Amino acid sequence: MMFILNLFLMFMLQIQAPTVIVGLVDEQRLVIENPQFSGFIETRDAGEAFLLYRQENFHGEISVRSLSRIDFGEYRKGKPFAMTLTLKNGQKVEVQSGRRDFVMVKGRTDIGTVTVKHPDPLASEVRLSTRKPDRKDDLTIRYLEFP
Repeated sequence: MMFILNLFLMFMLQIQAPTVIVGLVDEQRLVIENPQFSGFIETRDAGEAFLLYRQENFHGEISVRSLSRIDFGEYRKGKPFAMTLTLKNGQKVEVQSGRRDFVMVKGRTDIGTVTVKHPDPLASEVRLSTRKPDRKDDLTIRYLEFP
């Protein structure tokens, strides 16, 4: 009887690997297990990811565990990425990316390891400029879902 109880508890306490669904601009969806983020979403030492954001007069960070979805807004050259965050409780919050102007997610899919960068310039000219480049044609991610 004790063996069955221990086996049951072991299955109940088994930790599921974190998953993110990446919706790409070409309507393709990628299900990525054990995602590692860098950029304005970053994975820290404990394996937990945080979104670095700003909202009018303050900067903040929020754990992706409390998010169900991130929708990327319209791109504006030289401006931070506009995003709509949908919290687990259904509340929607409008924010902008903080500190960095890109996000990269790397992890396992059913066909192997993938890396998705947003934006992802494939080949850019090397030139000196004081203006930020126009990355409108380099955008890759439309939304991120955290089931």
